[in-house]
Amino acid sequence: MTSFLARLLPKPGIGPALYCVWAIVAIGLSIGLSGLSPESVTRLLVIALLLGELALRPTLVGALPALTPKIRFLVLGIVLAAAVEGMHMISMPVFPALRIVGETSFVQGLVRYALDLLFTLPAYAVIFSLLWFFINRYRYGLWNYILVMGLAQTLGDGGLFFFIDTPAMLFFLPYPMTNYHAINVIPFLAVRDHLPPGRSARAVRYLAIPGLISAYLVCGAIIKLVGRPLGLAPD
Repeated sequence: MTSFLARLLPKPGIGPALYCVWAIVAIGLSIGLSGLSPESVTRLLVIALLLGELALRPTLVGALPALTPKIRFLVLGIVLAAAVEGMHMISMPVFPALRIVGETSFVQGLVRYALDLLFTLPAYAVIFSLLWFFINRYRYGLWNYILVMGLAQTLGDGGLFFFIDTPAMLFFLPYPMTNYHAINVIPFLAVRDHLPPGRSARAVRYLAIPGLISAYLVCGAIIKLVGRPLGLAPD
């Protein structure tokens, strides 16, 4: 684990180290309390993907060199998002009706996953386009980006209302944030050396948080609006 963190922490600091400890404790306690539930299995798969990304960081960061930085960022983000979305098919797909359970056949599982991606990938294209908008105009250090964008995506993807209703669960905030670390860190590392040098580091860069939350809310509303007539979204 130390070698993995060393790859992600070229300049270790107390803040990132504390966040890593917090994440390990929160995730370990959550899985320990719930056992190997579908949600716990999903979380373990996401963490395995994240660690795999760290191990393969040079290869992933250097992937698709022929593409422009923006397209590389979007493609890498959407591909990783599709992978994480697949891991959630056993616990929390875009619609509960698409959940893959023990009785689901292989073909049925593929169809459900394809339907899930049909709804979620366009939304992720919007989300990563907005992420690109901010990183292309404002300067974010690695850990600043990891925490700000991870928090924004977590709150936007249902976390805002969940934590308002159950503020005590904020202790487990790093648990859902790993979803977004697994999909947005590698794309950022792949393009950060190709971003404009004169980007602003002013506080306005933190408008990414309400901006991403708003984008998630709009995309979520559209997904439900489209899914309801198809019998996928509950009334």
